[in-house]
Amino acid sequence: MRTTAVIGGAGGIGSAIVEQLLAAGDFVHVLDLEERRATAAPLVDAWPQRCAFVGCDLGRPEDISAAFAGIEARGAGLDVFVSAAGVIQRGPFVEVPADALDAMLTVNVRGAYQALQAAARLMMAGGGGRIVIVASAHGLRTTSERSAYAMCKGAMLALTRALAVELGPHGILVNAVAPGPVSVGMQDAESESRRRWQAATPLGRVAEAGEVARAVAFLACAENTFVSGETLVVDGGANVSM
Repeated sequence: MRTTAVIGGAGGIGSAIVEQLLAAGDFVHVLDLEERRATAAPLVDAWPQRCAFVGCDLGRPEDISAAFAGIEARGAGLDVFVSAAGVIQRGPFVEVPADALDAMLTVNVRGAYQALQAAARLMMAGGGGRIVIVASAHGLRTTSERSAYAMCKGAMLALTRALAVELGPHGILVNAVAPGPVSVGMQDAESESRRRWQAATPLGRVAEAGEVARAVAFLACAENTFVSGETLVVDGGANVSM
């Protein structure tokens, strides 16, 4: 049985990823904010022998250290790590306040980076693994009033490539998934931005969380033995549409 950890695992996309990995037979550690324990409870209750919730705030380095120490103490190593946590605050570039910028950088970049470090250490000790970073189509192409979020997600796509190079010799494959709008995502379903994305998508709709989760599951699976350093865009073709 593989051991997996999903940070942001109680979120809309994160919980769909957890479900996919549980269905694949993994033991899954659901890492998320302590106040989201109740949100994750249905999954933990449904899979009591193979699913455990671990409180972890990416804004607190001590939380990250404690979470991965707990995973290590279980004694089964770590085969898969999915980084699916993130926050967004929108606004015109010239009006984004320093505290909003700090909040996004703390979770989306610094905290994710530190969690990836902790995961990589466990995988290196165990002889390999799979890392999947859930980024965003905003890291490739974006819309107005998303400057800080696009910057963070672009940084994570660059980090994906860098980690694939550095961790590959340790048997660790590193890839990213870049979703467009998702039905359970951060974006208001009635927003003008959502309508523009949907109108630009050849399939004429936004993604379901399960569609993103299945892309993550493919990159994380043991059968993926040679795809690394890649970004799989899950946006219904919007990225390539005129």
